[in-house]
Amino acid sequence: MGNACHYHSGADAIWQCSGCSKEYCGECVPGSVDNYYKSTPKCVLCNQRLNNVGASNKARPFWQMASFYFRYALSSGPLMVSAICAVAAIAMTGLGWLSIFVLVAMLAVVIRYNLLVIEKLAGGQLEAPTFGDAQDGRSAAIFVKVIGMILVAGGVGMLFAGLGEGAVQVYSIILSLLAPAAMIVLALEHSMRAAVNPLKLLQFTLIIGWPYWLLWLSTSAVSAAPAYLLPVVAGKLPAWMLLPLLAFVTSYFSIVTSAMMGYICLTRQQKLGVIAQVYDDEFMEESEFDRRKALANASILLREGRGEEARKTLVNVLRQQPDDIALNERYFRLLLAIDDRKALRELGPHLLERFIKLNQAHKAAELYLATASAVGTPAIDKSLLRHQLAEALYRQRQFKPALALVNNLHKEDPNYTRLDSAYLLLAKIYMDGFNRTDNSRALLAFVEKKFPNSAVIGEVRQLQGILAAEQRAQPVPGR
Repeated sequence: MGNACHYHSGADAIWQCSGCSKEYCGECVPGSVDNYYKSTPKCVLCNQRLNNVGASNKARPFWQMASFYFRYALSSGPLMVSAICAVAAIAMTGLGWLSIFVLVAMLAVVIRYNLLVIEKLAGGQLEAPTFGDAQDGRSAAIFVKVIGMILVAGGVGMLFAGLGEGAVQVYSIILSLLAPAAMIVLALEHSMRAAVNPLKLLQFTLIIGWPYWLLWLSTSAVSAAPAYLLPVVAGKLPAWMLLPLLAFVTSYFSIVTSAMMGYICLTRQQKLGVIAQVYDDEFMEESEFDRRKALANASILLREGRGEEARKTLVNVLRQQPDDIALNERYFRLLLAIDDRKALRELGPHLLERFIKLNQAHKAAELYLATASAVGTPAIDKSLLRHQLAEALYRQRQFKPALALVNNLHKEDPNYTRLDSAYLLLAKIYMDGFNRTDNSRALLAFVEKKFPNSAVIGEVRQLQGILAAEQRAQPVPGR
């Protein structure tokens, strides 16, 4: 199982900071790498560039991916390479000594493609490269390096031959065991010197650990598959089909083994120092990216006790996007978290009013209650805001704070233009929250008398009818 994000335990880490050893998920580091300066995100805590570990962190163990390797070699790129090998094998039969050049070209193409498979999988690209990806002009150079590796191995073998048959056998075993490591090192470092360095190869096997020996067993078995397959079909197919079939099958199984090598590197990507290749399609527009990044950074900074930095981060983006609901809510809750009472007194009512203007009265009510619980009931001097908050609290059945907001509104602001609606709300609060129907009747009667042409008069009379019906339904004492 992969490492979890330091701040979201239910999410896999995608980025890692070597400076402060923190691991981040996609919520902590939103957007595409192209959203960041020089296409590389930086750690919000120490400003060092982050390393992408997404593919390696999600990678399953090597031995659980058997079907993947065989499916991988059946995708379009590998099949194209195998088909070219089959066609080349057919062409070779009628070219005489020129067939040597075709064979060399075919081997160069196959080796280049296989090394590219190792390189791409090690970097995190789980889709097979196309045939065109391998046509980068490096096939000949790589083929020469492979020939050089074979010559070095042969030269060392000749030295061992002088020590006796036993030494040759030991050398052959060592050569067989280190062959996958040599191909992987060549694919990743593009250096023949590194690929024939026994210390380098030993270091590689130690980094991979015991799965390397499972890799060796697997690649040995798969590489031997064509030798076992050909005798089975030899008597069932025309003779002219055997060579192209052998070429196709050999190429196919070589790509399977290369996929095994690349994937095992992916599982040890960080330890091997492989540069991860990031493939994503989550590029965000600038405003959305700034918003998401500010929310993520503020959350991280606050959890690390750097509340003032978190506040500045949000303020900078709020200046550009003052009506964003998520930013405003995060800022309000940040003030609560850092217990900035002065800011809550001065900015709290303004922020609550903004939520209501953004059609988020329920959110304003939640934050009003949170403020009252944390630092005491905020003083709100705007009658309309008090009225709107009380309505939102009433809808959430928070009757006591709703009552406190509108109870004396008519005394504190007798010129408030919506007193009729405020009286109606007060009557509802008394009726539904405290079962004080006498207060409700008195308030409704007052509204009917004082505001006969009010827009709420219809609702007033409807509530009066409900209260009258309830009163008639009550049993008369003594009967």
